[in-house]
Amino acid sequence: MPESIDDYIDRGIHGAKEINPAERKKYLGTFRERIEIQMSKQEVFEKYCTKELEQEMKDHPKAKLLLNGSISYEILRAYIMLAEKHKLPFSIVAREDDDTPVGLVLTEDHEINREDTQLHETPAITEDTTGKVTLLDKIRAIFKE
Repeated sequence: MPESIDDYIDRGIHGAKEINPAERKKYLGTFRERIEIQMSKQEVFEKYCTKELEQEMKDHPKAKLLLNGSISYEILRAYIMLAEKHKLPFSIVAREDDDTPVGLVLTEDHEINREDTQLHETPAITEDTTGKVTLLDKIRAIFKE
């Protein structure tokens, strides 16, 4: 159906209509149901769970990495190098009104509806002086998962 002149003018004034713009703004331009992994800005600054992020990149070779452009390049560079190492495309998403807590998103181009998209550190189990894993470490590992 041809576009009416009113629709044309409205699009020119306000821009193209977006589906769920608040969600896309929060998740660096993608939808929640497409996210494999997300990290907050604070986690990105602290380089939290980088081993776990790298494993997710290996597990999802067709994913794309989106990085929050309000974070300095010096911080983002480590994540860019990680994406390049695994031959993943990446984008730095810069917005004028940056009010999202999200610092990094590993996303697919289709809906996956992953329930838990936060990274969790793999619990480290230490050995006691005799070289055995202690019961306390096993309990800590269970509760950290």
